[in-house]
Amino acid sequence: METQSNAHQVDVTKGVDAARLEKELSAMWAEMSAPKEGGREAGVVRACVLSLIVYTESDEERDEVNTLLEEVMARHPCRAIVLLVDRQSAESRLEAYVSTRCNTERAAKQICCEQITVEAGGAVVDTATTAVVPLLVPDVPVFLWWKDIPHYEDKLFNQLSNVADRIVIDSAAFDHPHQDVLKLARILEPGELRLSDLNWGRLTSWRSLVASFWDVSDYRASLSEVERIRIEYDPPDVAHDEIAPKALLALGWIASALKWEIDEAGSTSDAGQTTFKLRGDGRDIEAVLVATDDVAGRDGLITKLVITTARGDEFYVELRLDEGKLATGASLGGAYTVGRVLKYEARSEGQRLSAELDILSRDEGYEKSVAVAARLLKTLGA
Repeated sequence: METQSNAHQVDVTKGVDAARLEKELSAMWAEMSAPKEGGREAGVVRACVLSLIVYTESDEERDEVNTLLEEVMARHPCRAIVLLVDRQSAESRLEAYVSTRCNTERAAKQICCEQITVEAGGAVVDTATTAVVPLLVPDVPVFLWWKDIPHYEDKLFNQLSNVADRIVIDSAAFDHPHQDVLKLARILEPGELRLSDLNWGRLTSWRSLVASFWDVSDYRASLSEVERIRIEYDPPDVAHDEIAPKALLALGWIASALKWEIDEAGSTSDAGQTTFKLRGDGRDIEAVLVATDDVAGRDGLITKLVITTARGDEFYVELRLDEGKLATGASLGGAYTVGRVLKYEARSEGQRLSAELDILSRDEGYEKSVAVAARLLKTLGA
């Protein structure tokens, strides 16, 4: 898929006049659609299947967001409203400009989308929703890509969430993983938000491989006697002493899926190793989360997950990053069984966001996993 940003762009509009912006867009589309020399058709198709609000606080991320949108629009033609916020600005300002983006697959017709960038600073930030809502395209789903850490008390997040059909975040970017996971659980607790997490998407292959152990009839008896789970992870670059959100979500998923209870007095943490005590089907279960050596390129990734049973049987999923693979294996009664090997692809942020734009329903499995992760953290006094 080839992508390009069209050169059409209007001057900055002081304040956000939705009618004027729509007029500017209409003029741009008219120019692009006008017949070319010799009466040839322009070959431009204007398309929009959803509205995507992108929130970011960093001006440094402007180029990154533009690159991300090129990937997203190639798969999901949309109107993107990029809300670039400076909460620390001493000056209250609200400005906007429009541009177009065209994608082509070497076809005669170019699929073109539109982008409206709204820059907000100072005291007007909390009311920026009133500028964004009139710019949404009617009768198509609205997605909010909150490219920051969501906070329960954030007025702008709450307002934009109310107009969005689905919210997308990335817990891998949490600055303070423990506190931010607790805040996320609080946001999700009412059960009203439809929220996606790119980090949960990164766990899809892991969850599939772990669940596949229960599909093997010879393994089921052993798996009903799980005694210990060990999850190894690369520590977050921003918080080496805290558990990576991906590891917390993985344990939260297993514990919630198997309906394990948490021993609130049985948790310990020391020197990069955290142990949680759980209970399921009348037996005690130990969950150990271990930080590995910090390796460049593995920020917050799970490197290995091992399930051990009371019989001494073992099941594992392991990341072989150098080989670009996820591998599984099992050992029953001392006999090793060859497992599955999947290709591990480090997908871009734009590709992962595109995948989330295919989903409108709530993900109750994710919500339960976050809730359990938060309860585990509370046993550590987080």
